[in-house]
Amino acid sequence: MKSRLFSTAAAVLLAAGCNSYRVMQTNVFSDEDGRIVSVDYVRAEKDHVNTFLSPVTGKEMEFRSKLLVNVSLYDGETFTAWQCMNFMRNGTMYRTDDEEYMFLAGGFSSIIYRRDDEGRYAEIYRGVLCDSPEGTGAKDEDKWRMVKPPKRGFRNGTAR
Repeated sequence: MKSRLFSTAAAVLLAAGCNSYRVMQTNVFSDEDGRIVSVDYVRAEKDHVNTFLSPVTGKEMEFRSKLLVNVSLYDGETFTAWQCMNFMRNGTMYRTDDEEYMFLAGGFSSIIYRRDDEGRYAEIYRGVLCDSPEGTGAKDEDKWRMVKPPKRGFRNGTAR
């Protein structure tokens, strides 16, 4: 797992120049055929700018974000996608700079789209969360803490 995290981090650093990155979370998704996809949710130090067309005016507009994902597909292929404008109703959309892939994160599920020769996106993967591996460092931070259970309630049929 550590070697995959190192290679993912190295790929992101090479692709993006001088920006620094921090893996915030890693999730593993599985589809109904048992194909596994691993996703690193990453935060960059600097904004990344991509564009979208306004559905009202048709004008090209900028979208800035520090959020990106590193996706390792079931067939060994990988891609890095940045958060982009999402016209769908729920979830967070990420798109590669070459616009070949889009990744939709929606709670416990994920969908991956790939652009075809005619410029349309076809769904190539739909998975549900099946694991969040340890070792990403998230639980070592101050924001992750134990929540004590309330003192009132019942235990073994008696009030405490």
